[in-house]
Amino acid sequence: MAEFDISQGTKISNPRVEQIRTALTAATDTSYIEHQPYLVKSWLDLDATSLVYGQSNVGKSFFTLDVAFHVAAGRQWNGCRVTQSHVIYLAAEGGTGFSKRIRAIAKGKPDLFDAAKESFHHLPLQLDLHGVEDVEALLTAIGERPVDMLVVDTLAMSFGAGNENDGKDVTQFLTHIAEIRQKLGCHVMLVHHSGKDQGRGARGHSGLRAAVDTEIELTADGLMKVATTKKQRDLEGGKVAAFTLNTVTLGVDPDGDPSTSCTIEPQDAAELKRSKTRLLKGSNQVAHQALHDALKNKGCKMTNSEHYPSGRRVVNAKAWYDEFKLRRAKDDVKEDSIRTAFTRARNWLQDHDYTREYDDKVWFIDEADRQDI
Repeated sequence: MAEFDISQGTKISNPRVEQIRTALTAATDTSYIEHQPYLVKSWLDLDATSLVYGQSNVGKSFFTLDVAFHVAAGRQWNGCRVTQSHVIYLAAEGGTGFSKRIRAIAKGKPDLFDAAKESFHHLPLQLDLHGVEDVEALLTAIGERPVDMLVVDTLAMSFGAGNENDGKDVTQFLTHIAEIRQKLGCHVMLVHHSGKDQGRGARGHSGLRAAVDTEIELTADGLMKVATTKKQRDLEGGKVAAFTLNTVTLGVDPDGDPSTSCTIEPQDAAELKRSKTRLLKGSNQVAHQALHDALKNKGCKMTNSEHYPSGRRVVNAKAWYDEFKLRRAKDDVKEDSIRTAFTRARNWLQDHDYTREYDDKVWFIDEADRQDI
């Protein structure tokens, strides 16, 4: 209800009320948006929040910096169209090492650097985006500067005194991220770590994953690194980008040793899948096929759970073992030997990023088995 200024006899307007009233739209007035503005087509929309996560030393910062430079340059990334945009990268834990990564791009990919340098800025400073003061300071400092993409690397170093596992703290942090996104009119990319159980996704409270529009997991397969879209609110999921890290020598340090950093070297994701298939031999191949059939026959989708991937089938490990045993029983192999072979294959498939498990339930990581259907 509007209040009155008694001295003037007029209503005191509430800006928030006016904003809500203006935004209230009838179904008959809703227009279809045929083309959603994007930063990286099929991967990142402009007005959205994304979460990039993975274990330590899997190349998260190199990956996000590569994406950011391609966006600033307006150059295709992973074969996808890119809208040239203004980028600010909050390098909360990069320190002097982050400057080396930029120098590596300048030396290793000079054409990309030259195309991006006017649109890319970084802030090598730790901010507390859980608290109000730094959020206001950041927005004031940016002012009218155009920003289309803001990278927060990492979430943990930008969380201040908040607790990642506390729902109230996560909500407060996400409220501030939403405020930054709304006031700047930009995409916000958060860089984060996986939990101790990699199969459960990003570390911390489940509210974080629920709030983001895009979720990208980074994993390592030997020297190969793989980025996979695990969640897309409004886009097709299951996109994959494979890459390796290319070492760039920048000079020598005071001791005469090489000073180096890395750049991203794109690889063929389809070839990666083919090479993984070729690796499947013996009991590993039998276990892989047994899991496929167990998921098909007895698998189910787990809803409303932070522990399992949404839209994917999972199955109890016993059902998987039963399928495996059926395939080995005809070989006249003893039960103990079958159990040992299954355990080894089960561990191998998880160690080589074919499967993930939680609470004795199992699922495939890749979308190739089409368990999302």
